[in-house]
Amino acid sequence: MEQLNDLEFELLQGLLLKYPSLKSHLPYLQVKDRTVTKTGLTVDFEYLNFDEAITFEDINALFSAGENIEMKGLKQGLGYVIDITDGKISYLEFVTYGETWNGKAGSYKIVKT
Repeated sequence: MEQLNDLEFELLQGLLLKYPSLKSHLPYLQVKDRTVTKTGLTVDFEYLNFDEAITFEDINALFSAGENIEMKGLKQGLGYVIDITDGKISYLEFVTYGETWNGKAGSYKIVKT
């Protein structure tokens, strides 16, 4: 298990603007694994040590704030989507626009498109 990195945490903060009820989930959210593909990265989450204080509302959605992530080494940057299934933050998927990427999040800038 790993902690969220800065980019993952920042994107989840944007998710909380639309779904504020998910804020109580963050202390229990851990990275289960990160899977690198040739042109993207999937970050799977799991919940650890949660109790009755956390609620799982009936939310099923794919979330993206219509932003582009500019990153050194990528000409067109990254897009992303966050999956919420049965009220749980399930995964975060990053995709390039056809470029090869090693899945490492170096310095970045999030730009509204």
